[in-house]
Amino acid sequence: MPMNQLKPLILIALLLSGCAQQQNYWVKRGASGEDFEMDKGQCSAQAFSIPNATLMQIAIVQNQCLRGKGWNLQRGQ
Repeated sequence: MPMNQLKPLILIALLLSGCAQQQNYWVKRGASGEDFEMDKGQCSAQAFSIPNATLMQIAIVQNQCLRGKGWNLQRGQ
């Protein structure tokens, strides 16, 4: 399987492993789940378009993009 196809799978695995420890979630006042999915899709496309980016770089770009769109990461209980 080419590396471009593996990147999303690895990123999802990393994100899911973090979810097992503590539930973190993105919030934005007045925004819906659909709003988040749209913004997340745009940010993911931006992050994965960077040539030769590491998974850490992809995650950083995606998080910065979501923050730029007004989303804040909240720690769960």
